[in-house]
Amino acid sequence: MRHFFVLSALLMLAACSQDRIAKPEPLMSEEQLINFHVDLAIINAAKTYAEVYYISLDSLYAFHGIDSLTFVKNNTYYASKSKQYTRIFEAVKSQLKAMEELDTLGLPQRLIDNKL
Repeated sequence: MRHFFVLSALLMLAACSQDRIAKPEPLMSEEQLINFHVDLAIINAAKTYAEVYYISLDSLYAFHGIDSLTFVKNNTYYASKSKQYTRIFEAVKSQLKAMEELDTLGLPQRLIDNKL
């Protein structure tokens, strides 16, 4: 009976250590995924601000040199690794916060409105 429990524990540990989702090809680095999500957040914010500032997702994919399938596969892969995915979104949040602080450093409103 003891051997059964030891064997069961070993099998469970081995199953947990394997990647459940295979690495996609090409694999985006964490930094590439962070940059993509930052740009995606900016585009979504611009769309809610004014429809004329909206950029299509196809343009975003082309800018980052990927296609939608590559993004979905990479996003799914990283989402299966919760600690890594959390770290990615903490970095996204940090970059967006830094951009927000930079934007609100007291620039005159005329510069913001492009009314030089």
